[in-house]
Amino acid sequence: MSLITNCARFITVMSLVLAVHGQTQPSAGTGLSHNPSFGDTSESGASHVGGGVSAPKPILSPEPEYSEMARKAKIQGTCILWLIVGPDGKPRNIRVASPLGYGLDEKAVEAVKKWRFKPSYKDGKPVPVEINIEVGFHLGEQPAIEGDRDGQIANSTKAIELKPNDAVAYRNRGEAKYYKGDLDGAIADYTKAIELNPNFGAAYYGRCWARRATRNEVGADADDASAKRLGYELTCKN
Repeated sequence: MSLITNCARFITVMSLVLAVHGQTQPSAGTGLSHNPSFGDTSESGASHVGGGVSAPKPILSPEPEYSEMARKAKIQGTCILWLIVGPDGKPRNIRVASPLGYGLDEKAVEAVKKWRFKPSYKDGKPVPVEINIEVGFHLGEQPAIEGDRDGQIANSTKAIELKPNDAVAYRNRGEAKYYKGDLDGAIADYTKAIELNPNFGAAYYGRCWARRATRNEVGADADDASAKRLGYELTCKN
């Protein structure tokens, strides 16, 4: 599993969670997932991941900037965007599904417009696909360095207090608890992240490792299968 470093950034493949915590300067992170149950797309013909449609893979994903208004107000949380990735790998029809305000939604959209993807494929041909992206904005009061799990937990807890439905923050706290050896706490946080976003591949992957550590092989195998179904490329196997 990945570690949170002192540059406060970690990447999990395909779910692309770039969560930023515990910095003296504000930063932002992004997460990508797929949800076939979200309403009707405004572009006819757009597919959803699954059923022979592969997941798009980000190949360029510049991080958003913090807005000055949000920085001064110490606003944190996650903005969820919906968009369509075209056959050319470019995002379009970007709209805000879960806003943060304070100028952060605009910053999130501005950054994601610059993203580029390896497009989704079906039957060997690139196709447009609808996905959502979680853009997390987090301010750390104290710097969290690699191995400082208590600091990571504190930062994630602050994010959750500000926005209780922040799935990325629950996932991040679960990972820190896992490394501290609090397996029950880690499983609880991963489970909460999945409840908030059932298509969060990174949370299934993290819970898989926590369940393996508690010798719940059946549950771990189920989580491993769910992560792969969502396009998560890492394998949770000892």
